[in-house]
Amino acid sequence: MKKFLWTLLIIVILSGIYYTGVYTYFLKTEVSEELPEVMDKQKMAVLFEGTFQEVDFIHKGSGRAMLIESDGKTVLRFEDFEVTNGPDLYVYLAKGENPTGDLKSLGDYIDLGLLKGSKGNQNYELPVYSDGYNSVVVWCKKFGVLFTYAVMK
Repeated sequence: MKKFLWTLLIIVILSGIYYTGVYTYFLKTEVSEELPEVMDKQKMAVLFEGTFQEVDFIHKGSGRAMLIESDGKTVLRFEDFEVTNGPDLYVYLAKGENPTGDLKSLGDYIDLGLLKGSKGNQNYELPVYSDGYNSVVVWCKKFGVLFTYAVMK
């Protein structure tokens, strides 16, 4: 009976770790993307750029975010990027310049999809870009937590 209780306890703990995604904090996924080939390097212009910030002692980010335009295409690019990993991380391009733990603090935002990796250079093609969306946010949808952000100027 004692062995059964220990086994049950271990199963409950491991299930909790899996469900909450806590294990993802210890994983790193590195991405190394070049600029998209469709972008003409000669006509490329950096519209805005900013540096990723630490949110608190757990949720930290570093590196640069840039909005790059070439031949009518706009790409959000992360360079030398690193963030504390977590479950269900998404990239948003937002209007709010002071993101907090409240999704409303982002103002209007564009969801660019899942974060490709917790480290490295990455590109996110923008379907449409309009002025005023100058903050990049890495957000955990599962728990509603801000992981890092960059205000681009």
